Amino acid sequence: MIVSPGADLGQRMKILRKAAGLTQQQVADALGVSRPAIAFWETGREGSARKHIPKLAALFGVEPDIFLTGYVQEDIALTVSPDEYDILRLYRMLDPSRKVSAQKWMERQVRMLRKSEEDF
Repeated sequence: MIVSPGADLGQRMKILRKAAGLTQQQVADALGVSRPAIAFWETGREGSARKHIPKLAALFGVEPDIFLTGYVQEDIALTVSPDEYDILRLYRMLDPSRKVSAQKWMERQVRMLRKSEEDF
């Protein structure tokens, strides 16, 4: 089965929108387009989505290249503990939507930890 680039971009847009906790209407309002346009883009029919990529990437808190490709390629020298290595290995096995979910979960955990530390 061949997946069109538009469908791939639409799926990524939907994943990032949901991970950001935004509705289609909120994204539409932020871009000055209709909600059906967002639905249209998310189903792989690009329309004018490409001209909104910089705004979409900013809205979802990612770089435009990440939004377009779904990948970041950057070599980073890093020393990790065995448990950190295990987490990285498991993370790399996830599909892109689950990676976003895992990142958001970890961010929530850190926010909750910081909040509980502030309460003391």
